[in-house]
Amino acid sequence: MSGQYSYLKKVQIKAHNLRLGMYVAELDKPWDESPFTFQGFPINDTDTLNAIQEECDWVYVDFQSEKAYKTYLQSVEGQAPSQKKTYRRTELEALQEELPRAQKNFNSSSKMVKNIMQKIIAEEEFELEPVQNTVEECVDSILHNPDALMLLSNIKNADEYTAEHCLRVSIMSIAFGKYLGMSKEELQCVGIGAMLHDVGKMKIPEKILNKPGKLSPAEFCVMQDHAVEGYKILKNKKLLSPGVIDIAHSHHEKIDGSGYPRGLLAHQISRYAKIVTVVDTFDAITSERVYSRAETPSQAFKVLTENSGTQFDKTIAKEFIKWMGVYPVGSIVEMQTGEVGVVIRVHQEQKLKPRVLLVTDEEKVKGFQKVVDLARMTVHSSGEAYQIKTVHPNGSFDIDIQQLVQQGLLLRR
Repeated sequence: MSGQYSYLKKVQIKAHNLRLGMYVAELDKPWDESPFTFQGFPINDTDTLNAIQEECDWVYVDFQSEKAYKTYLQSVEGQAPSQKKTYRRTELEALQEELPRAQKNFNSSSKMVKNIMQKIIAEEEFELEPVQNTVEECVDSILHNPDALMLLSNIKNADEYTAEHCLRVSIMSIAFGKYLGMSKEELQCVGIGAMLHDVGKMKIPEKILNKPGKLSPAEFCVMQDHAVEGYKILKNKKLLSPGVIDIAHSHHEKIDGSGYPRGLLAHQISRYAKIVTVVDTFDAITSERVYSRAETPSQAFKVLTENSGTQFDKTIAKEFIKWMGVYPVGSIVEMQTGEVGVVIRVHQEQKLKPRVLLVTDEEKVKGFQKVVDLARMTVHSSGEAYQIKTVHPNGSFDIDIQQLVQQGLLLRR
């Protein structure tokens, strides 16, 4: 019945064909341009029915059963309703406007970072101009709308972890820096440093870099060399500022002096490096790697919190968690109703009530799409207010952000 259930979602019907008891899922206009308080509600009385018919030419209705659907068809003498799905432009406007540019930028940035890594492995020189231009585009995109690149940063491939990790850390560091009030010049610096922070790993033997199991003490010592190797690679790049180069050198330093490679104390570590250290840790924990499975954002927050004041700068870690929120953009969340979706926007004033694009029905069957905004008290067809039950790791339920973008799901007007 699951396929049939999805089929009965969001059936477009004319307003004059509405009946008492029907559940209105969408209007022919944005909700905030209508007089209705809830985003989705049952028609329980004639006043509500009349109000909808006066306000709308047509609406989308969720039918709870095949019998209800057949009864409707009989009432309109077999008129075949359209089942076209739509997404409110005002709901996704900022994201939709920025996402095409962000996607193009993300794809070209990913190729650029991989090219740099390949050149380092081949012991060839790489140009800085593409890095600077790429980071500048990322900064502009994030200043316009951070959700677009943050959403795309959830595209993760374990086989290409190092290169994509550098790009993701750069994107998140820029977006976090924006939240902290950094200037555009500062965002450019932290973005470049974050994008190049792991270039030294290309000097580490692949059998150690991508070892499936736990590293031996000797292997871990070799792995630690990547911070010094990164510094060596970047120090000869005359166009890079010392602060940018230092990020590669210091992103594994800990404020209690127990980090590597130099055992620096808090006052010796730059703010840029402290920021990238926190972001680097978050992305590593929440990403699928050859030697570890992806964890949820909450697990990463736990690590940051428990090690705040020893490994991580306490203020920066606290602000990062506050900025990210419990449900970061791109998180895969399961609703109390059973539906699963992707967080597409976090409200700064109501971070526990994000906007979610649902991509499965209650039985976890894909093909059902609906945008729900928990901050607007969106109600399920059962009458239950939408609430998030739990957050799942990246890739759960075979939900692929890249696939959603390629399908145009997040780009529809």
